[in-house]
Amino acid sequence: MSILKRTTALTATLIISGFLLGVIATANWDALFRAGKVEVSTSGAQERPSPRNGIMLPNFADIAEEIMPTVVTVYSEQVIRIRRPSFGFDDEFFRRFFGLPDSPRDREPQYDEFRQQGLGSGVIVTTDGYILTNNHVIANADDIRVKAGDRTFDAEVVGTDIKTDLAVLKIEPDGPLSAIKLGDSDKIRIGEWVLAVGHPFNLDHTVTAGILSAKGRNRVGITDYEDFLQTDAAINPGNSGGALVNMNGELIGINTAIATRTGSSAGVGFAIPSNMAKAVMDQLIEHGKVRRGYVGINIQDLTPELADAMGIDRTDGVIITHVVSGQAGDKAGLKASDLVISIDGRPVKTSSELRNVIASNPPGTKISLEIIRDGRVRTIDIVLGDSPDAVAELKPEPEKSPDIGIELEPAEPSDLVQFGYSKGLIVKSVEPGSPADRAGIMPGDIVFEVNRSEVGKIDEFNRQLQKTPSGRPLLLLVGRGDGMMYVALNLHDDKR
Repeated sequence: MSILKRTTALTATLIISGFLLGVIATANWDALFRAGKVEVSTSGAQERPSPRNGIMLPNFADIAEEIMPTVVTVYSEQVIRIRRPSFGFDDEFFRRFFGLPDSPRDREPQYDEFRQQGLGSGVIVTTDGYILTNNHVIANADDIRVKAGDRTFDAEVVGTDIKTDLAVLKIEPDGPLSAIKLGDSDKIRIGEWVLAVGHPFNLDHTVTAGILSAKGRNRVGITDYEDFLQTDAAINPGNSGGALVNMNGELIGINTAIATRTGSSAGVGFAIPSNMAKAVMDQLIEHGKVRRGYVGINIQDLTPELADAMGIDRTDGVIITHVVSGQAGDKAGLKASDLVISIDGRPVKTSSELRNVIASNPPGTKISLEIIRDGRVRTIDIVLGDSPDAVAELKPEPEKSPDIGIELEPAEPSDLVQFGYSKGLIVKSVEPGSPADRAGIMPGDIVFEVNRSEVGKIDEFNRQLQKTPSGRPLLLLVGRGDGMMYVALNLHDDKR
């Protein structure tokens, strides 16, 4: 009897244990599925967890659906007139020789016409029909049309800015349009997801995905003012003027160009940042043109060689090489050899960056430059003037262990007027292969300063040369063409 009871109890225990294990196993699997955020959709689409921290990939579909109505196709058409060849028969001698009638109408130039068509994209930025696009999309066009949804509108050019390759168009819709939200391009980080939306190859509303590959790309050679966002989202012909958006569906760039050897996307695309685009757009809408602030300075990047020659214990910043007399910088007290390290509290490392920030402000704006002069940090407040085209940038000459190897003579007064100096030494010749030659010193250059002291005589130059401490490069302020630059010459590295 006791054996039967024990058997019955053991059987019941096994049944209960099996049931509990089943419950626990089921609960664990449910927990695993919840932790991985794997959910089955009734539509059959399944979202997959990212391999990093179980984070879901962004839902591109919702963003694309929101953005596509705000991106339009821009069609441009230009009438090209080409003169017909006359084969010389409009010449009086030939007409007489061949006995041709002397009809005034026959002697008038005859032209053939054909129409050249262009295709690009644009972004609706206001509900009443203002559209932002690239200048090169509509440049020289005689007729511009915009396709928004299933409707086509005639477009008027509000204004263009060749310097940034931007243009604003206006259409007259019957009712409010879907307009894109403008984002802050300064806040997006490298590595964030982005979408490029446009009409490549006349394929409406093409959406491609990628990441932000880089920020602040300049000296690319596309526009005068460059601060491009770089992305690997596919950008192809016809995408120009289209939208680059973040994962909030906000415009952070205007797709502009690609680096490619084939004419199609190679994973290196460039977009104008939305902050720059907005500043240009606002001025084009308000004034029909862009008015850029002007300081009146020549600038160049600080290199390690120049930092050594100038006794500066840092390698980032922008050197002022010349201050235009009577302009905003001169009035505020800027001087040649000042090192600019920030503008309005924002650090600047390159001359292109400083140039872009200054030019983004209209005349009359008050800016604050933080500079280093004689080893001391100073703050200079400047009210920007009205400029033909903002500050001039000089690219630094390559310093390749330079040393003396030049023939000098006093410059004529007529050579000095444009630079605002009363004396200087003109370079008559440069010894081939010398360090001066390797540094980029050229015949015709004018040396105004040696180690920040003005020179106008050969003995003044030599005196500064002799006073230069051992191991310290010689610092020259050189005028060339319409600009000025600093060049560092290492006196003790003769490689001839």
